[in-house]
Amino acid sequence: MPDKVQGRMDTQVVREFASNLRRLEQLHAAQLREGIGAHGVAVAQCQCLLAVEDLDHPSQNELAEQLCLDKSTLSRTIEGLVRSGLVVRATDAVDRRVSRIRLTEKGEATCASINATNDALCRRILERLPLAAETVVETFASVVKATLAVKFQEPAEESQM
Repeated sequence: MPDKVQGRMDTQVVREFASNLRRLEQLHAAQLREGIGAHGVAVAQCQCLLAVEDLDHPSQNELAEQLCLDKSTLSRTIEGLVRSGLVVRATDAVDRRVSRIRLTEKGEATCASINATNDALCRRILERLPLAAETVVETFASVVKATLAVKFQEPAEESQM
């Protein structure tokens, strides 16, 4: 990596990276709040719905892991979605101790609407970047993968860049 100084990452680069991540998180949260308000769900519920859609009938444990939430917080979020008629809980056919989460028709329609809002927003962002969208997506996926590896304390991979 060119930004390493004598085997260590330049502190200024690390802090700028951290600052940009925080700013991106703040901007994304604000845009989500503005964009999903019309859908009648809170940001946490929105993220939960989209994760249920992505994971296709996940268990509560799988969902908690995906969203990096403790089980009690997730349980409250799911309960609100159940009361709103957006998801249902179902007992797993193989292991009756496991509760699976499934989108209802109303939940699927809400996800479709949220995805349309997010797609439009992301398209506008990608159009303003100086790199090809595919390059940005690939690089961002690498950042997410590295973040997950740090979270789960996996050994570092050699950089391909």
